[in-house]
Amino acid sequence: MNEELLTRLVDALEGINNNLGEMKVTLDIMQRYIDGFATVSREGMRIGVTGDITTY
Repeated sequence: MNEELLTRLVDALEGINNNLGEMKVTLDIMQRYIDGFATVSREGMRIGVTGDITTY
């Protein structure tokens, strides 16, 4: 019985580890996007918008 419980625990921890790894990749990608359009100066963070902007 203890072996089955440990096996379930290991499976759950591996699943958590995989999910955390996927979240890290997503956060890294988001950080690259933010770095591309936001700058930090003495006054604080500034966001620049570039590209085609259309208003309706």
